[in-house]
Amino acid sequence: MIGPLVRGLLVFAGAGALSCQPQPVAPETPPKPRPPAAAQKPAIRPGTVTKIDLTGFFTLQQTGNPLIYDVRPGIFYAMGHVPGAINWPKNGFEAGLAKHEPELRAATKESRPIVLYCTDLACPDAGAVARRISALGYPVRVVEGGFEEWKAAGLPTG
Repeated sequence: MIGPLVRGLLVFAGAGALSCQPQPVAPETPPKPRPPAAAQKPAIRPGTVTKIDLTGFFTLQQTGNPLIYDVRPGIFYAMGHVPGAINWPKNGFEAGLAKHEPELRAATKESRPIVLYCTDLACPDAGAVARRISALGYPVRVVEGGFEEWKAAGLPTG
């Protein structure tokens, strides 16, 4: 008497599953194509924040091309600033964003560098504002040494 397990094996073997004959293999289905890059939602990449030394900044400032922001409080800006600089204090960043964002967009479109400075090497304000601006997607340069180094070099002030 043949048990159910042996009967199942005989049926399975009789169907050719255990034969040495090659069995047809189903073709692999290719992976689904990814949508083209243009169809994918672009990731927002923040701009970069880099440093610029005084010599590089002076050379750039003399071209009249960069968009320069003095991020010190307005009272310090009024007492002297780099010629051509616009005051945008760190503590007024949010309030000034609507006013200054068109300038940032225009500078970027025209490939004009965006440069920030604050008081001196110990002042963190230019770096803080630069990170906020770069998070909006704009590349920003921060002047090493700030306005104090500019004045110490005997450069003109406004």
